[in-house]
Amino acid sequence: MDTEKKKLDFDFQSWIKEQHNDDYQIVEDNESLIRLVTDYGEASIRFTVIEQSTIVEFSIVSKKDDSVKFYLHFELNDENHAKQLFDEMVETLVGLKNEKTLQVLLSCSSGLTTSMFAENLNSVAGMLGLDYHFDAVSYLNIYEEVEKYDVVLIAPQIGYMLNRLKESLTDKLVLQIPTTVFASYDAPGALRFLQNELEEYYTNKTQEAQKHHTHCIEYENRILSIVISNNKAQTRIYYRLSDHCEIIDHNMIIKPSLNVYDLYDIIDTVLLKHQYVDMIGIATPGIVKDDQQLRNSPDEKILDIKNEFEKKYGIKVLVCNNANAAVVGFSLEHPEYQNIIFHSQPFGFGVGGQGIISHGQIVTGRNGVAGEVRYFIHRMQFSDECAKLAWTQEGVLELVTKSLLPSICIMGPEAIAVYSPMTNDMNEVRNKLLSFIPEDYMPELYSIKEMSPYMLDGLTKLCVNDLKKN
Repeated sequence: MDTEKKKLDFDFQSWIKEQHNDDYQIVEDNESLIRLVTDYGEASIRFTVIEQSTIVEFSIVSKKDDSVKFYLHFELNDENHAKQLFDEMVETLVGLKNEKTLQVLLSCSSGLTTSMFAENLNSVAGMLGLDYHFDAVSYLNIYEEVEKYDVVLIAPQIGYMLNRLKESLTDKLVLQIPTTVFASYDAPGALRFLQNELEEYYTNKTQEAQKHHTHCIEYENRILSIVISNNKAQTRIYYRLSDHCEIIDHNMIIKPSLNVYDLYDIIDTVLLKHQYVDMIGIATPGIVKDDQQLRNSPDEKILDIKNEFEKKYGIKVLVCNNANAAVVGFSLEHPEYQNIIFHSQPFGFGVGGQGIISHGQIVTGRNGVAGEVRYFIHRMQFSDECAKLAWTQEGVLELVTKSLLPSICIMGPEAIAVYSPMTNDMNEVRNKLLSFIPEDYMPELYSIKEMSPYMLDGLTKLCVNDLKKN
């Protein structure tokens, strides 16, 4: 293999070394790795030469919790694009300065006793030189306040909420303060307890991230599946390259926001590493018309990414809604069902979305509108505004059940898969639905912890089906 770098009009490595900034220190470990080091995070810039091309990999790890805050890779072939991505990475790195402190939220029945304990903890943490900050809130307001915190500590008197909170807040460490520690206001003991739990939590999180879930289907192709997932804090793009039912490459891009060039970078990098792909599947939020045109929310602009990508790469492309991909993935796990609904109710969102399979076939509807709950949900009678209901467990339960009711009555599904971090107990959903629907018509209910494996599996299956048709 030729290991000489592709000749470009600019030297990106030299340019990076010239970007002196008071916010970070530039460290050159070797010719393949440059680091931007700060007190609160570290950015790594890695160069990998493949034949005559270079892949650049950007990664940022927070020193607060060792979590990855930014990750992407791209083929180095455009000066302006490379500089733009570098600036985006630096902006994220510098932004960690305001997040370096471990934010801990304490909660009890009223928030009064935990408020006093939080003051004590802040004082002791300061004396010990620990970069921790503690606040307190009533348990009634946990969900509204929790987004900006890393850890939740609940008082023993609300210990009955522990399992529910763990299931709802899957990206947070949720702990119950030991009774003896809380009763004696033992701040040093609480800090030791927190440190030990944090160490175990980060170890387990790393191990869990290495696990991959897939449901194999028979095919003889090489398929690149790309799934776009957004929340209020960041965009994640999962991708997986499968060849004859074997995963040969996979990764996750993490960025503050999505740019269509992120998809180009993924495809460019995969093709550089693996030479060829038979088909590309892209699952994305929003309405997808004719399996190719994405209706971009909120501006409703139509983006024809299928034709753009096919023109550039000469590879067949399929675009679909991510809930539709998820329901297909779920059907691979449960072939015993012919009529399925996959309902997604992301954390903090007042409106969810649905993927539908009827008689074994995915239902997209006219111009891709099937499953778009948002067009009827606001016309239904609720106890409060949807945006407010999204921040309480009772409110989310109401949102989920009333989103499902019309779909159940119209298509009569055998099974419903529910992704809703704040509504993990399917018995509660079932009992709520039974107040409207006779038990004879009640579908089987499944709680989904993570959507991305189902979306990736389903997207691969849809690509396989499309290749077989042609």
